[in-house]
Amino acid sequence: MFSALRRCPASLARNISTTALSSRVLRPSLPRSSAAIRIAAPRVPAVATAAFHQSATWQQIAAQAAEEQPVEVEPVTRFADLATRGLVHPNIVNMLTRQMKLEDMTDVQTRTINEALSGVDVIAQAKTGTGKTLGFLIPTVQRILRSDPTLAERARGNKRARPDDIRAIIISPTRELAEQIAVEAKKLLAGTSLIVQTAVGGTMKKAMLMKTQREGCHIMVGTPGRLNDILSDPYSGVKAPKLAALVMDEADRLLDQGFTAEIDQIKTHLPDPAEVERQNLMFSATLSRDVVELVRRTMRPGFHFAKCVDENEAPTHERVPQKLVSVNGFENITPALYELVLREYQNGKTADGRPFKAIVYFNSTAEVTLAASVFYKLSGGFKKDKPLHGMRSYEIHSKLSQAQRTRAADDFRFCQSGILLSSDVTARGMDFPNVTHVIQIGLPRDRESYIHRIGRTARAGKEGEGWLFVTPYDQHEYRKRLRGLDLQPDNTLQTAQVDMTAPSEMPASAASLIQQTVEAHAKVYPDQLSDAFRGLFGSFQWYGDKQGLLTGANRLAEFGWGMEQPPPPPSSLFSGGGRRGGFGGGRSSGGFGGRGGDRGGFGSRPSGDRGGFGGRGGDRDGGFGGRSGGRDGGFGGRPGGFREGGDRPPRTGGFREGGDRPPRGGFGGRGSDRPPRRESNFF
Repeated sequence: MFSALRRCPASLARNISTTALSSRVLRPSLPRSSAAIRIAAPRVPAVATAAFHQSATWQQIAAQAAEEQPVEVEPVTRFADLATRGLVHPNIVNMLTRQMKLEDMTDVQTRTINEALSGVDVIAQAKTGTGKTLGFLIPTVQRILRSDPTLAERARGNKRARPDDIRAIIISPTRELAEQIAVEAKKLLAGTSLIVQTAVGGTMKKAMLMKTQREGCHIMVGTPGRLNDILSDPYSGVKAPKLAALVMDEADRLLDQGFTAEIDQIKTHLPDPAEVERQNLMFSATLSRDVVELVRRTMRPGFHFAKCVDENEAPTHERVPQKLVSVNGFENITPALYELVLREYQNGKTADGRPFKAIVYFNSTAEVTLAASVFYKLSGGFKKDKPLHGMRSYEIHSKLSQAQRTRAADDFRFCQSGILLSSDVTARGMDFPNVTHVIQIGLPRDRESYIHRIGRTARAGKEGEGWLFVTPYDQHEYRKRLRGLDLQPDNTLQTAQVDMTAPSEMPASAASLIQQTVEAHAKVYPDQLSDAFRGLFGSFQWYGDKQGLLTGANRLAEFGWGMEQPPPPPSSLFSGGGRRGGFGGGRSSGGFGGRGGDRGGFGSRPSGDRGGFGGRGGDRDGGFGGRSGGRDGGFGGRPGGFREGGDRPPRTGGFREGGDRPPRGGFGGRGSDRPPRRESNFF
């Protein structure tokens, strides 16, 4: 038995109840299909899964296996030895050692590759960033090549694969992780005829199907929804009658995101395991009750458990220094973030400084989009007169196309210094090396999300630090939601506690930072401000004082964004009734979306002829920001410009300095012309 695996049962017993999996899953073990594997890697005794199986029958089998005392073989720890021992095809090993320059396996790879190559099903508990992708790719590829050795050589001529010849399916919870796995698989298989395709949401199904039908597919990597959609479509032509392996990566997250039904549906479109034997590999950072249930429904009897988490190693969130910044209000967040980024970026450019590379997490897509535009303005765009000039910025969120997200992730992954503005789509599974800072704006939805975000730094032994920005509205909640975490208050950011709503004395440097951020917001498209304003309330659905929350948001619009009148909040914030028309309306006010009254609506001045946003009451119907309802028009009316009701500024040429969104090129270009794609940062 592999000595490295001897500890599995005891470790597992401490984490999963001995009754977690019942004897209903116990059936006679299936015979091995490869004599070469039996010789190279003797079968691990059935006692290795005793923590999962506690029936009297299983105990008898385990006792008999223990008496056999097989010859112990040391596990393979170097990639080159996989070829010398005849475990993996030389073409795959050559790619690992010569092209990818890999020599020694990580602990996770040692455990999972040795186990999976023996042919058994494997459930592995492993964290992200530990090399587990190769841990399941290598056994999966070898299983395919063992059944069809002709695929090990590069195809010659016009020989094509078929779309109904899928041999392995890899399921991932997110598009980004699926793309990352596919990229790794294509590198590994560059010297073979194996074809890898991706099936993820956010891309056009028709284009994906045409590519698969044209090129064929042997390994399909995808998200549950799109995989189920394609496999269930009788006209897609994508089938897997010879499926040899089914892999589920980040199994706990798959279940957390509610993909149980999709996974079960996918299995119904796969060949019957009793007729076409397949290997099941599952990787999960945690072993929850749901994961255990999935194991019961998926794994063949005799599966092995590989615990690749060191119980003595402190979790990432305990090793990473974490700092808490309490800001005076919503309007202080961007100045404080700008101050922190500017300080750390400049420190990283010193002789002994470490290049600044940060991920900034927001709780809504609209906030990510706005922050990307604002930081582009703060960096100077194509101008070189700003302190942040030269710092590369990227954005990733669900509303970007998959190609845009993939390109941004790849660029940020390989850059030495930069800032990634992101929603939670990159919080788990994504591997970004050398991240020095993880900055979270606002309170995450739960403790687990906070921990997974922090896990993007301090990877592979590198140091990192975490920052959390909270407002007065978060103060009470964060103590409950993030209890037990070592958050140290930080008061080094001057702009965090400045009262921006009243004239006050402050250091000149702080005043300059605040002025720059307000001016940057004034140059972005108004619809981005409106979307971010409404998106703000989505993170505070738990907050009881809605009127107080609205007051704080209005301060953000007025003093943080420089708007004369705040955008309307979401209609779901309050439930109106009686004669009150809507938000901000008095007894006779129309209010936002209201009807009655002689005054316009949300935020309007007490003049009888001034219409509010969408207000129907009043002497004249006006619009957002209109000087008067019937005469000067509202937002989008003919007269005036931004803040006075004019048309939206053109996207080319820009507002004041060339539009809201940065051009597709990186910083350092000129004008509004699109620069070469190779320098692209934004989309």
